[in-house]
Amino acid sequence: MTRLAILSAPGSRGDVNPMVAIGAELRRRGFDVMISLAAPYADIARQADLIPHSLIDEAQFEGMLADPSMWKLLRGMRRVIRGIASDFLTPHFELIRRHYRPGKTVLVSHPLDFGSRIFRDVEPSVALVDIHLAPVMLRVPNAPARLTPWRFEPTADPRTFRLAYWLGDQLILDRLLAAPINRIRRQFALTPVRRVMHRWWLSPDRVLACYPDWFAPSTVGAADQLVHVGFPLSDGTDEPFEAPRDKPVVFTGGTANWHTRNYFRTAADACVQMGIPGILLGNHPQCFPQSLPPGVRAQSYTPLGKLLPFCRAIVHHGGIGTTSQALAAGIPQLIRAMAFDQFDNAARVESLSCGVRMRNDRDLASELRWLLQDDSVERSVARTAQLFDNSDPVERAADEIENVMTVGSATT
Repeated sequence: MTRLAILSAPGSRGDVNPMVAIGAELRRRGFDVMISLAAPYADIARQADLIPHSLIDEAQFEGMLADPSMWKLLRGMRRVIRGIASDFLTPHFELIRRHYRPGKTVLVSHPLDFGSRIFRDVEPSVALVDIHLAPVMLRVPNAPARLTPWRFEPTADPRTFRLAYWLGDQLILDRLLAAPINRIRRQFALTPVRRVMHRWWLSPDRVLACYPDWFAPSTVGAADQLVHVGFPLSDGTDEPFEAPRDKPVVFTGGTANWHTRNYFRTAADACVQMGIPGILLGNHPQCFPQSLPPGVRAQSYTPLGKLLPFCRAIVHHGGIGTTSQALAAGIPQLIRAMAFDQFDNAARVESLSCGVRMRNDRDLASELRWLLQDDSVERSVARTAQLFDNSDPVERAADEIENVMTVGSATT
């Protein structure tokens, strides 16, 4: 019987690309590979010879993207987790039950895939490997992740760290997640779980940090089963690419953000003020202003790994995929964080002196002018780019997945 890998990627392109890359490497090694994702990304999986299961249909996914509250700090988190609990959790768990091959299956899970974690408790012999794309997912008391833009953040103080997370679990996370998770667990006579995202949700077998230890030094040793494999840096496409010749500044709000029109208008004005070319990246017609000045052009999805080495800087939302591609390309970053992992990624870029977090779009032109003229930033981005070695993080991830299937849990 052929080995089977069941992957999950209930998110946007930044979640899908690395999971598909890992799935494609497992496919190359002889696995059958299934992946649960949103319907708009099913073709990306098919092109990689994976078997997609569209558990979030087009209307559900577009309904989330059309909601501007997705990009608000607390409302966005609630919206995503509520959607996962209602639309993804049970269908993915049932998918695993239908296709599970005893002794031949590995579950490769996105951090918001709680169905795989439940199945690991139902069938303890199955191998479960978590894929953590960003360090914000780990609770590290001595150097906690930045969760908000607030000057005072309760989790940042070791004296209030545990209390802050406990309150977050009690007031938000468990209220959204515990009931649907425990409903499934009761069907299999499993005890209820509480504080779902404190310890239980981590795989006891292996957690792969898909970022290098130099990006998040505090995560080293955070859990016995944690292994750093590095940034996957997968763009998810091999389509032809024509490099720009005018060394533009790239502006993006992320592939899932349809609410960038005002931001892009400000970006275009900044390019005119500074006399520099710009590229606006967006995935929906409503992303862009009706007209753009000369030298500023709009483009749909473009592989950043190919584009950014030909650019002078990038202004972006702080998603981990965009952040890592900019670090690898060795260009300065101006980050307009809004929600999710973005504030933490921005803080880590600032700690590397490779860019800054922008507090207000009105400051875009002045912040960008400073960023492009600062010699210390130029030296830092060049130095950081040299930290990327020749190893392949996707191959390392696949090695760890195969090792878990063969050897078992890292914690035993």
